[in-house]
Amino acid sequence: MNSYLVGCEERREALYLDPGAEVDSVIGEARRRGLAIVRLVGTHAHIDHAEGVAEAKEKLGAPYWLHEAELANLRRMPEAARMYGFPPPEVPEVDGFLVPGETLEVGALHFEIRLTDGHAPGNVTLYRPGADGEPGHAFVGDVLFAGSVGRTDLHMGDPAALLRSIRTQLLTLPPDTVVHPGHGPETTIGREKAANPFCQPGAERLFA
Repeated sequence: MNSYLVGCEERREALYLDPGAEVDSVIGEARRRGLAIVRLVGTHAHIDHAEGVAEAKEKLGAPYWLHEAELANLRRMPEAARMYGFPPPEVPEVDGFLVPGETLEVGALHFEIRLTDGHAPGNVTLYRPGADGEPGHAFVGDVLFAGSVGRTDLHMGDPAALLRSIRTQLLTLPPDTVVHPGHGPETTIGREKAANPFCQPGAERLFA
């Protein structure tokens, strides 16, 4: 699972995206870079993307933000842990909700909040448009991977919603947009639009 440390070099502030099992490593990297983590953000609340939130909150004192539709998944973490056979993590308090259409700020960086549901009902994408010839960046959670997409057979998954999210919220972004997924390597919108079978017309048949 990919966690992300997204920092503003100008103001030395950062957000910690999807705190998982490597909390100390991410906090250490922030300190090495001279960044203060001021917010914890969840793209969604499946256990692999949220098991480290309580620990990160305790160590950093930073607030945790999530889409409201993910509260059910967050509260299911102990049950999910038992299913996978490991100790249940602490369920953290949520300090604020991510609202699609609004903007999330960290330092001088601004991210559009986009609802990209389907893998999870409140999976969000944080999109920072490109500027001055540089590409934009999209942190997409588990909706889109390099060459694939997130599972829809988990609790509250929805294949039709997943494809709609990809088509309306991601494939409409500039092709050079860098995609930072919740699992696997980075890719670009253009690459996925050209080669990912789930980004082609008629992809519904892949879920049949």
